[in-house]
Amino acid sequence: MADMRLAQRLKRAREAVGLTLVDAAAKLGFPSYQTLSNIEKGEREVKAIELATFAKAYFCDLSRLLGEDLTPECEVHFLWRKAPAVDKKAAIEADIRHRLENYHLLEQLLGIEQARSPLLIKAAPYDVRSNAQVDNLAAKVGNLLDLGSRPALTLQKVMEQVLRTKILFVQLSDFGSAASTVHPTFNAAIVVNNEEAPWRINFTLAHELFHILTWDAFPASDMQRNDAHFEDIERKADRFASTLLLPETDVRQELSDRMADQKLSFSDVVDVAHEFGVSTQALLYRMANMHLIPWERADAAAHNEELVMLDRRIRRDLWHDAPESQRYILLAAKCLRKGLISRGKFAALLEIDRSDIDDYLEYRGFTESGDTSFEIMVA
Repeated sequence: MADMRLAQRLKRAREAVGLTLVDAAAKLGFPSYQTLSNIEKGEREVKAIELATFAKAYFCDLSRLLGEDLTPECEVHFLWRKAPAVDKKAAIEADIRHRLENYHLLEQLLGIEQARSPLLIKAAPYDVRSNAQVDNLAAKVGNLLDLGSRPALTLQKVMEQVLRTKILFVQLSDFGSAASTVHPTFNAAIVVNNEEAPWRINFTLAHELFHILTWDAFPASDMQRNDAHFEDIERKADRFASTLLLPETDVRQELSDRMADQKLSFSDVVDVAHEFGVSTQALLYRMANMHLIPWERADAAAHNEELVMLDRRIRRDLWHDAPESQRYILLAAKCLRKGLISRGKFAALLEIDRSDIDDYLEYRGFTESGDTSFEIMVA
């Protein structure tokens, strides 16, 4: 006889990802939705081999489906820059949550403290009322995190290693662009579309960092209910990202070194943008904010066909491998090396084939076996 409690858990898990019986049955590989309907009614037993398929299709742990994990789930509130379509949103967010659970599992296995970094500034609403205050916050964060004169080159690593922000690169296509969250279990997390260009990813990380810093000041639920409020905060996040990635003193110096008779060529503008790891449009608008050129001139240049084509031509060879969550890969490799996870689990976490594990580790300079250790002398 079928387990009704399991049947109810399977139904709730399906509904949580927004799948209909028909869609879920097709994803699970059942010949008819009636098979799944019978399972959810408790009229058909679930085979052991099928449970793993359910867990994968519904983006949840097998232990939770079996009722072994009794820890109540804390809802994750995502703040989307451009939210996925309503019919896709639940499934995408369930997938992201499952990825965050895997990330958190690796941290737990390695005994890594989950507390938010003391370097993470909390900004109140009155701290970002004006553009000048937003600029001051960006400058403060840049200095505190020691991002240097080219922040885009170090931002991801600092956010992952120092702030312990979970950065996930997910193939979102047209379903969404980027999202952030601050969660009591997962800490701060950012999701980025892995199909974005590197310079746009840099800006997105800085933009979402603003939302993390102001998470308590501007709750996601409030912003999602008020379009005008959301757009205002988005403009502040863009301003923060621009100021953080393009420090005024360094930008002025770089532009000055390239100018001739107070003029700058289109190719120089593209080169400077590349130097700072941002889009040419971002640099142009930053130059306007710094009162180096009128806003109208910056906007016109940003949409100038000649400049756009030149930008594409210069940058076309700069877009190489897909972006990766460097810290997540490092934690997974450490767990494998210490014997905390199996090779099969490692492959599943990294979404690679088991036969590719050795090549994957070698390419990134990791070893699967334990390293030789040496003693450190304490003065």
